[in-house]
Amino acid sequence: MPLFITLMVFGMFMFRLLQVESGVQRSIDRASRMMAVTLGNISNDGESDKDVEINPDDATLGSFLTSEGMKVAAIGYAQANISTNKVPTEFVDGGALGLNFFDSEVEGNYIDLKVTYTMTFPVGLLGDFSFDVSQRARNRKWVGYSKAENTTDSMYVYITDHGEVYHSSMNCTYLRPSVHRVSIDDLSSARNSGGAIYYECKRCKNVKPNGFVFLTDYGTAFHNDPNCTEIKHNIKKVSYEDVKDSMRPCSKCGQSH
Repeated sequence: MPLFITLMVFGMFMFRLLQVESGVQRSIDRASRMMAVTLGNISNDGESDKDVEINPDDATLGSFLTSEGMKVAAIGYAQANISTNKVPTEFVDGGALGLNFFDSEVEGNYIDLKVTYTMTFPVGLLGDFSFDVSQRARNRKWVGYSKAENTTDSMYVYITDHGEVYHSSMNCTYLRPSVHRVSIDDLSSARNSGGAIYYECKRCKNVKPNGFVFLTDYGTAFHNDPNCTEIKHNIKKVSYEDVKDSMRPCSKCGQSH
């Protein structure tokens, strides 16, 4: 019976461990995002190819805060979020004071909140079990557009969920096609920008057209559904280095690479 009770308590303790972890992570994520916006507006020059430097002549919050002061503010806001979210810190060794934010950093262009703590299993029948937990929330300060993002080492391109090519421009007509509604009676005479006829889209061919179909200037298919995923894309911004070996460049906008 003592062994059974111990195992039951251990299961409940693991649930509490996950509850504390999720609550702490949610709290520091919110704190990091909020402070990234707040501190990013201090001495914002509109670009971030260099670390933010506080100008003592500016009549802003930056005139009165050092990096250590900003760090204290970020940690304080994180702790306030933990309290607001009612994270059960009584299961942490030392309670709320057992949450160690010592390694957090607020220098440069990033808010980097790091918290460590220990949770100890309350029943010693199976031995002393302690769990050391380390969590982190890192967000870039909002300091404007980064010139560094246009360098070869940190280039970004745009892809879609089902696409096979990457695009240099988010405004590429293949990503954001101009869609025209055409009567079915006029479909036989319709041509795309290259003079080609349109064929039925395989993805939305089972949708009843209701008298009209939808065409794009550069496509070769007509669509029965205006919300077909072939013309309504979920556009994602990704690193060029991540897709350069698995996808080919767009024939319209990708040749700049």
